[in-house]
Amino acid sequence: MPRIFVKFNEAVLKEILLDRPQFTIGRKPDNDLVLDNPAVSGHHARIIEEHGAFFIEDLGSTNGTFLNDAKVQKHQLKNTDRVGVGKHLLVYQDEAATTTVSPPPPPKDADSDKTMILDTKKQRELLKAVQSMQPPAATSKAVEKIGGLVVVSGNTDSKEYELTGRLAIIGSEDTATVRLTGWFAPKNAALISRRGTAYFIGAPEGAKKISVNGEQVQGQKELQEGDSIIVAGVQFQFKLKEEGR
Repeated sequence: MPRIFVKFNEAVLKEILLDRPQFTIGRKPDNDLVLDNPAVSGHHARIIEEHGAFFIEDLGSTNGTFLNDAKVQKHQLKNTDRVGVGKHLLVYQDEAATTTVSPPPPPKDADSDKTMILDTKKQRELLKAVQSMQPPAATSKAVEKIGGLVVVSGNTDSKEYELTGRLAIIGSEDTATVRLTGWFAPKNAALISRRGTAYFIGAPEGAKKISVNGEQVQGQKELQEGDSIIVAGVQFQFKLKEEGR
């Protein structure tokens, strides 16, 4: 299903499924996506579905809506398109979108439907040629590694977490992947995004600082095996393990 990733200063704030025919974006609280930023108009833009395709449409905003750095009024969205709304960036993703490749035309030979009869020598030559064109035997698929967090100290609802999704929220809210349980734990303290086989940690807008190996994270930082992470007073260790183990 198509979705958008909401980013601010390169940090991924949230992932939203486009499971409705219209999705409004703006500063006012009655929007589906509320962007509390003075550069965003009250009702800034909307994403609408028409005939199976999704379009971004500006709603007469003050600062305009941009698609891949070009100002647009209404334009169809394609996979990986970047929509600029104020200082926020919305990345559109539709993994189901594929390029249709037309099959090659049939041979013009009038006898193309007939079966060619080969003598024994020609059969051996054809078999040898086909075998030489075969790709090498597939090697075993590389084992994918899944990230995880082990709680070293601090208040959480578990001592270990697997980061199997594309976006993991660390905070006290009910939907958080890693739930903090301290009295003053912030609702949304950090975000860990997964891109391919790499994991990146960053702080959402307005969150307190986070650190990796004693260094404060600016923007986003890629995580490595054994990294020590501190978020809202809770210390984690980042681990990688083979999927299914």
